[in-house]
Amino acid sequence: MANLRDIRKRRKGAQNTRKITRTMELVASAKLKKAQDAAAASRPYAEGLRELVATISAAGGGGTKHPLMEKRPVNWVTILVATADRGLAGAFNANLVALAVRRAKEHEAKGRQVNFIALGKKANAMLSFLGRTPTATYTGVVGKTTFARAEEIAVEAMKAYNASEADLVEVVYARFISAARQVPDSYVMLPAGGQPEEGEGTANGAAEAKPRAYFIYEPEPAELLATLIPRTVKIALFSALLQTTAGEHAARRVAMKNATDAAADMVKSLSSAYNRGRQGKITQEIAEIVGAVEAMA
Repeated sequence: MANLRDIRKRRKGAQNTRKITRTMELVASAKLKKAQDAAAASRPYAEGLRELVATISAAGGGGTKHPLMEKRPVNWVTILVATADRGLAGAFNANLVALAVRRAKEHEAKGRQVNFIALGKKANAMLSFLGRTPTATYTGVVGKTTFARAEEIAVEAMKAYNASEADLVEVVYARFISAARQVPDSYVMLPAGGQPEEGEGTANGAAEAKPRAYFIYEPEPAELLATLIPRTVKIALFSALLQTTAGEHAARRVAMKNATDAAADMVKSLSSAYNRGRQGKITQEIAEIVGAVEAMA
């Protein structure tokens, strides 16, 4: 019976799909633990470094004169969009790109020009599809995050800011809260030490100056800031990329679990349909045999 053969083929395909998605779920779970630990370990250092810069700057050491802390009228905005290079992670990548586009529209409503830099293949593909082709694309950033790559991107952003090619640099990333929750967020990378604008995230943004005591600095505060501010920018980006990496693995684990459960339900449904069809065929054959015996009697 052709119908039973078709059902059997579909059931076999669903079983194979379930094996694949289950394997991908296990792989994502294994990677998540390591990525989660790395993201959590980066936060204390990044936060402590920002607080130190804010404290030294508030002490009147000439920090506001540092080129990377210079606030000027915003005409050009660069938005770095961190996404994964791969899909199969539910709405993870789409949500990040949606936030980036929304932030761009908010800037454009203020008369600003916006450029995008894609930190991931999915960001490049989605932004290009929306007609907002990035001016640059970096791959292998999320998922295989290293400080060297984060430093490379941060240095290019600082060069653009110092050359007045961008008056404000913003980063869109996935703020990792838990394995079950990753929130698309944004923070102002440059100017360093600037307070986020209304509607912007603060997870990796500037810390408020909270000097608790008077300190004697050696070397002078201006010299300290010249070293600390660029490093703060790099560490903040590195932490954001680590959180996005953890968010990617968490989102993929959930997506693959849902796919595995859906495949299991399909296998169960197809098995029931196959058994009903097979039982009907057997019943029909028995009826035909009984009818033939009665006809011969």
